[in-house]
Amino acid sequence: MEWNLVFLAAAFFVGLWSIQGVISVWRVQKILGDCPGGEILWVHPFRVLSIVVGSFFPFKGQIGHYFSRFDQYRSYGSTILSSVVFSGAIPIFWLADAEAIKIVSTERSLFPKDVAAYEALNIYGPSILGTEGSDWKRHRNVAKPAFNEANTSYVWSETVRVLNEWFSHLDTTQAGKSDITINLVKDMTQVTLLVISSAGFGRKVSWSDDLKMDALAGHTMSFRQAVTSAIDNVFVKVLTPSWLYRLSQGVRIPIISKAMRNAQRSFDALRGHMQDVVEHARADHISGISRTDAALLKNLVGANMAELGTLKSLSDDELLSNTFNFLLAGHETSAHTLSYAVTMLALYPEVQAKVYEEAMRLWPDGFPEESSSTTFSQSFLRLTYTTAVFHETLRMFPAIIRLGKPVQRDTTLPGYRFQPATSDKLSTNIQDPQRFTVNIPVGSVVIIDIFGVHRNPIHWGADADSFKPERFIDTDNYRWPRDAFLAFSAGPRSCIGQRFSTVESTCILASLVLKYQILIPDDLKSLPRLEQERILLDTTPQVTLTPNNARVQLKRRA
Repeated sequence: MEWNLVFLAAAFFVGLWSIQGVISVWRVQKILGDCPGGEILWVHPFRVLSIVVGSFFPFKGQIGHYFSRFDQYRSYGSTILSSVVFSGAIPIFWLADAEAIKIVSTERSLFPKDVAAYEALNIYGPSILGTEGSDWKRHRNVAKPAFNEANTSYVWSETVRVLNEWFSHLDTTQAGKSDITINLVKDMTQVTLLVISSAGFGRKVSWSDDLKMDALAGHTMSFRQAVTSAIDNVFVKVLTPSWLYRLSQGVRIPIISKAMRNAQRSFDALRGHMQDVVEHARADHISGISRTDAALLKNLVGANMAELGTLKSLSDDELLSNTFNFLLAGHETSAHTLSYAVTMLALYPEVQAKVYEEAMRLWPDGFPEESSSTTFSQSFLRLTYTTAVFHETLRMFPAIIRLGKPVQRDTTLPGYRFQPATSDKLSTNIQDPQRFTVNIPVGSVVIIDIFGVHRNPIHWGADADSFKPERFIDTDNYRWPRDAFLAFSAGPRSCIGQRFSTVESTCILASLVLKYQILIPDDLKSLPRLEQERILLDTTPQVTLTPNNARVQLKRRA
C-alpha cells in the first residue's frame, strides 16, 4: 500500500510538471511570431549533454540535429529558425545568416557569452574560455600579446622541426614498403601537440622521445599520455557532479566509479606535468634568464607572479586552467581539421595536385631541414592555395559547430525568407531570397549555427556543399564572404590563436604533399566516391568535431 501511494504521488507530480511545461511551451510558441520552426527541443542545444547525445538526438529532420547543416533552413525556407527548450520553456533562435550573426558577435552587451555553458571546462579554475566582462579582458590582456608575428615565426620554425622528425620516422617505418597507411588523428595529434608544447609552453621534445610512454620520475603518466587521457575523459569529468565524485570514493558504483577514477587520475597527472612546466618558467622569471622563446608561457607565468587584482594578473588556478585550455585548443582542433584536410586531399587528387605544384614552386629543392624568421616571412604568403584548402576544410568541418548567446533585452535580427525546398530538392539553389525581420525577446538564446552558415548557398553559392578551395581566393571580380566564415568565431571574442593554427596547418599540408603522394587506402579504392567519403569522413561530436576513420596511404614521391 505504501509503495502504491509513493507511485501515485510521483505520477501526480510528474504529470503536473508535464502539464505546466506544456502550458509554458505553448505560451512561448505564441511569442515566437512568424519566425519559422517552433519545434520543441528536449535537450538544451548549447550544453554539454547536447554534444554527448548529438550523434543520435535530436533525430535527422528535426531542428537541432547535429549534422543537419543547412537542410532544416532549406526545408523551412528561412535563414533564421525558432524552437523551444521544454525544460524552462526557453525560446531558441537558430541563425545561419551572416548579417544577423555579425550583429550578435559584435553587440557584446546585448549578446554576452553564455558563461554557464563553459563552466564545465573550468576544470582547474577560471580561464579565458569561460569568463566574461572584466575577467575575460584580464585573461585576454595576458595571453594576446604572445600571439604576435615573432611568435608566429617561431611556430613556423618549430613546425618545420617537428615535421622533419615525423618524416624521418615515417621513412623508417616505410623502409622496404612502397607505401604506408597511417591513422591521421593519431599522427596529427602528435604533430600539433609537439608544436604547441614547444612554441607555446617551451617544452621542446623530439618525435622519438615523445613516442616513449615511460613516465618520468614523480609522474604516473608520460606527458602525451596525460594530455590525451584527459581529453578522452573530459566528458566524464564535466558531466559528473562533485558530490558523486566524493560518494564514489567511499561507495563502489559499478562502471561509474571506475570511469571517475580514471578521469581523476588523468587530470591529476596532467596537473603534475603543467606544474613542472610552470615551475621551470617561474625559475627563469626570477633569475631573469630566458631559456625558451615560448611567449605564451612567459606571459601566463609573469601574470601569475604579478600582484593579484591588476590588469595582467592570474591566480594559481587561473594559470593552470589557461594552460590546459590553450593546450587543448592549440592542438586538438588543428589535429582534427588536418585529419579532415588530408583525407580530402586523398579524395580529391586534382586539389592535391595544385597543392603539390604550389609547394614545388616554394621548395624546388625539397622541404627544408630547418627554418628561420626570414624563411617564414618569405614562405607562408606564397602558399595561397594551400591556405585556401585549410580554410575550405574548416568551412566544411568546423571544429565547433554552434555557439549560444543569451539575449539581454528585446531586439530584432535580420534574416532571409525564400521558397521552402521539397525533400527531393534540398540541394537546389535558393532563388530570390527576401529580407525579413525577426523579433527576439529578452530571455531567449540565439544559436550561431556555424555548420548552417558555412553551408548557406546565399553566401557561398549553389555549390556550398562541394569541396572547392578556390572559393577562398580573392580575384578582381570576387571577394570571399568573410562574415559568413565562423571557423574561428567572430567579433571581439574571435580565437586569438587563429594565426598560430593557420600558419602551422598550412606548413603541414604543403610539406606533407611535397614529400608524399596521399592516396585512398587499398581496401577502399574499389568503392564509389560517396561510399569512400561516408567511411573516411565519419564524424562524432565531442569537445570538437572529431573524425572517426580518417586514414590514408602515403607513397613517397620519387
